[in-house]
Amino acid sequence: MSVESPVHNGSGPTHERAEAVAQELFLTPEGRAEPYARYHALRFLAPTHYSEALHAWVLTRYEDCAAVLRDPRLVRGYAKSMDTRRPAWRERPSLARREHSMLNLDGPAHTRQRKLVARAFTPRTVEQLRPRIEIMVDELLDGLGDAGGGDLMAALAFPLPVKVIGELLGVPEADRPPFRELVRRITAVFEVGASESELDAADQAAVEIDGYFTTLIAAVRAHPGDDLLSVLVGVDDGGDRLSDDELRSMASLLFAAGFETTTNLVGNGILALLRHPDQLELLRAQPGLFANLPDELLRYDGTVQMTTRITAEPVQVGGVDIDTDETVFALLGAANRDPDRYPDPDRLDVTRTDIRPLSFGGGVHFCLGAALARAETEIVFRKLLGRFADIELDGLVPMRDRLTLRGPLSVPLTLANHPRRAPVSPAPAAALAARPSGADDVEWRAAFRRHVETQAAPTEEDRAGIATLLGRVPPFRECTPGEVAQLAATAYQVSFEPGDVLCTQGADASECYVIAVGEATATACGRQLGTIGADDVVGERGPLLGLRRAATVTATSHILAYAIGQDRLEALFAHRPDLAVSMRDDVERRYPGIERGPSHVPQDSESRPSSSVERYADAAETLGRPSSPLT
Repeated sequence: MSVESPVHNGSGPTHERAEAVAQELFLTPEGRAEPYARYHALRFLAPTHYSEALHAWVLTRYEDCAAVLRDPRLVRGYAKSMDTRRPAWRERPSLARREHSMLNLDGPAHTRQRKLVARAFTPRTVEQLRPRIEIMVDELLDGLGDAGGGDLMAALAFPLPVKVIGELLGVPEADRPPFRELVRRITAVFEVGASESELDAADQAAVEIDGYFTTLIAAVRAHPGDDLLSVLVGVDDGGDRLSDDELRSMASLLFAAGFETTTNLVGNGILALLRHPDQLELLRAQPGLFANLPDELLRYDGTVQMTTRITAEPVQVGGVDIDTDETVFALLGAANRDPDRYPDPDRLDVTRTDIRPLSFGGGVHFCLGAALARAETEIVFRKLLGRFADIELDGLVPMRDRLTLRGPLSVPLTLANHPRRAPVSPAPAAALAARPSGADDVEWRAAFRRHVETQAAPTEEDRAGIATLLGRVPPFRECTPGEVAQLAATAYQVSFEPGDVLCTQGADASECYVIAVGEATATACGRQLGTIGADDVVGERGPLLGLRRAATVTATSHILAYAIGQDRLEALFAHRPDLAVSMRDDVERRYPGIERGPSHVPQDSESRPSSSVERYADAAETLGRPSSPLT
C-alpha cells in the first residue's frame, strides 16, 4: 500500500517543515557544516521527501538508500539529471566531461570500462600494495614526528593517497602536488548548490587536468611501462580499445577518486577519535580493533555523504511511488546514522559489529577502490596511534563548505613520540644513565635505542660509515643505497665483553645486531647451535616474523656491533620480502642440519607461546620455507 506522492501537490505542515530542513541542509553553509542533526530531522519528518527546490527525492533511511543503490531500475542517468538541474551544463567543460566518465555510465558502456580497470583493484593487488603503503606512512610520519606535529591534511592525509594512486597509475612523483588544488576545485561539480564562480574554477581545473593527461598518455604510448595507464593504453579486447578521450576521463577519475575520498576520511577520522578519547585508548589497548576501524569511521563520518540516481521506470521506495525520470538523492551520511540500522548511531564505537556503511555506494557502481581505501585508512591510524603517545588538536579545524564530499581543510596537531619523553633539561640528572656493567643490560639498550631515535641519531659522516659496513653484510648487500641509508640512520654502536648476553631466548626482539668484530655462541633449549662472527646478523628472526628470541647469544670474545631497531627491519622486510628469504637461506647455510627441539622458555605471560622454537617453525612453514630455531 503506497502513500500519495507529494511531488505534484506537496503541502501540509509536515511537508513544509521537511522542505525547510532539506533546503537548509543543501543550500546553507550552516546546514552543510552540521548535517547530522538535519538528517535525523528529515528522516523523522519525511524519510522519502520530494524537494521542490532541489527537483529531487531525498532519502534518509538506511534500507531505502541501500535498496536504490542495488536496484537496476535506478541508474546514473547523468544527462537527464543535469538537464533538470543545470540546463546549460554542456557549455561547461567540468560538467560535460563527466557525461562519458565511468562514474556516470550505465549498462554495457559502464561494464566495458569497469572490466578493463577492475584488474588493478583486486584484493590480491591491494595486499601486494600494503608493504609499500606501510613504508609511505612511516616516511610521512617521520616529518610530523620530527616537527612535533603540524597539519595532518598537508603532511599525511593528502600526500599518502596521492603517492599510492600515483604509483598505480604511473603519474611521476614530481607531477603530483598540483593535483591537490586542481581536484579540490573540480569536486565543486558534485555539489547541488555550486556557485557560478566555483564552476568557473572547476572548468579551468578540468582543462588543466585533461591537458596534463593528454601529454602523459602520448608519453606512455611512446614508452609504456608496467603501470595501470600503460596497461589501459595497450589493452585490446577483441579489437576494442579505449579512445584517448576515454583514457583521459578514466585517468583523471582514478587519480581524483584515488585520493579525494581517502584524504577526507583520514581528516574526519582523527577528529572523530580525538572527540571520543575513550575509543582512541581502546584502540591502543586492543590493536585487533584496527581491522574494524575503517568501516566504523566511514559509518560515523564518511567522506561521501550522498549519491544520485535517476528512475528508469516507476519504482516504490519506502512506500512512496516515484515516477519515471525522477532524480533521487540517497543521503549516505544519513543512512549510516539511521538508528533503525545502528543503535546509538551518533556515538563512535570501534567495537561495533555488523557494520556495512553505504559510503562506497552499491550495486554495479560499488566503489572499485574500496579495499584500497580501507587498507590505507587502517594502516594510517594503526601507525599514527602506535607511534605517538599524545595526539592533540592545536587550533581550530576549518571544514570545507561541501555536503557531497565532506572533510576538513586542515587539522593542526601537536604530537609526542611514543613512548612518552620527559622534558629535555640541561641538568645532569636529566641525562641517560651510563651503561651498567654486567652480562645482561637489555633495559639500558632499550632506553638508548629510544634516545638515538628521538634525540641523538648518528651524524651524517657516521651514517655513511655505518652504511658501508652494513652493505658488506649478507643479505643487506642486496639492499639499495637508499635502503641501507635508512637502516644506518638510527643504528648505534655497541660493544660486548666475553660473557655478555646479546639476546636471551624468550625475550622480546626489539633490535638486531650486526657484528663487525668478535665472536659469540648461540644456544637454544640447552643445546649449542653454532658460532657467530664478523659480518653475521644476530637477532633478525624476531623482527622478521614478529617472534620472541628463539636462542640466547653470548659473547665469547670482545665484540663491536651495530644495533638496528625492530621498526626499521620490519619496514625493510615489508618493502623487500626477498631479503627475508635471503636471511632464512643464509642461516640455513651457516647452520645445516639443525633439528628443532623442545623449548624451555618460562611461561610468564598468557600471550607467550608454549614453545618459541615451535612458534618460529610454524611461522616459517607458513612462509613456505624450511626452519631453523635461531634468533
